[in-house]
Amino acid sequence: MWNKIKSKSLLFSIIKAALLAIIILALTMLWLRFYTNHGEKIETPNFIGLSLEEANKLANDKGLRLTIDSVFSSQPLNTVILQNPVSHSDSTESWVKSNRIVYLTIVRSTKQKIKLPKIKDNSKSLAATKLTIAGLSPSWKYQPSPYKDVVLDVKYKGKSVKEGFMLEKGSQVQVILGKGQAQAQQVQIPNLLGKTISEANIELANKSFQLIPAYDCVECKTAADSASTTISQQSPEYSEGATAAEGSEIIVILRK
Repeated sequence: MWNKIKSKSLLFSIIKAALLAIIILALTMLWLRFYTNHGEKIETPNFIGLSLEEANKLANDKGLRLTIDSVFSSQPLNTVILQNPVSHSDSTESWVKSNRIVYLTIVRSTKQKIKLPKIKDNSKSLAATKLTIAGLSPSWKYQPSPYKDVVLDVKYKGKSVKEGFMLEKGSQVQVILGKGQAQAQQVQIPNLLGKTISEANIELANKSFQLIPAYDCVECKTAADSASTTISQQSPEYSEGATAAEGSEIIVILRK
């Protein structure tokens, strides 16, 4: 008798556990169906070129969420330039479900700030190169000076500015150059061959030449490696009695 009761109780427990498992499984499947929007798909809209405000409105209309990253770029400010996933098109199918996240990259609404490079006392060609690399736009103005095409001053919005002054990338600066009304003094070209860059700078300390170094040293990995290189070529070349105008550039090639 007791064994029969015990068997029935065990069977009831098994049935109860099975029913509970079925109920939990059914509720889980129902929740997953709701959570994943089973069977629903939306063509991924195209956000490229939209402003942030337009992108947010489009996302709201489609029931999507956005995650925004921003970068500096030459493209229009505050516009979308990248999206993930990509937009749906005839050539590329792209689908999302409602309430899903689309990742956007927009152009920052403020321009990148950069430092004004050192160009005072540089030649016009060297100053132009430095400003172009920095992302600045130079305009040129000449004034009387003994030296031709040498930078005398730099102005931004009418005021003189110095090396390190912070500007928005793309800003225009006015570069004041010597007009060269008087003949520049001629100076003996020094012989820099075999010298390190430090020794060359000491050699030119009392001369108004501009030293432009170029390193030809693939094995140089550190600043110490570069400092140990020596000058193997220079332009203009040294020769007995050869001279150049004060303020001229001397380009040197340094090798290990």
